[in-house]
Amino acid sequence: MKRAAAVGLAVAGLGLSSLVTAAPASANGTAPACVKRNVYTVVGRYWEVSVRNTCGRTMRVRVVGSFGPFDCHSLKTGAGYRHHSEWGKYKRVEAC
Repeated sequence: MKRAAAVGLAVAGLGLSSLVTAAPASANGTAPACVKRNVYTVVGRYWEVSVRNTCGRTMRVRVVGSFGPFDCHSLKTGAGYRHHSEWGKYKRVEAC
């Protein structure tokens, strides 16, 4: 009886540990330092991010705010874009 309980707990523990360590499907890494970002905030009105690719290759990046990620952009070296939002707060720029 004790052995069956121990085996059951071990199996349950393995199942839970795999759930805890599993990363969400949408998790992406923060964009590298060669992707430059400047954040402008007008408190209570909006925030805006200027993103520029200074890496030596095309990068796919997106802005992430309080309510989640926005559209993914493919930026060639030297290219950039601005993201403007009136909702939430700026969090980061990530690779996508």
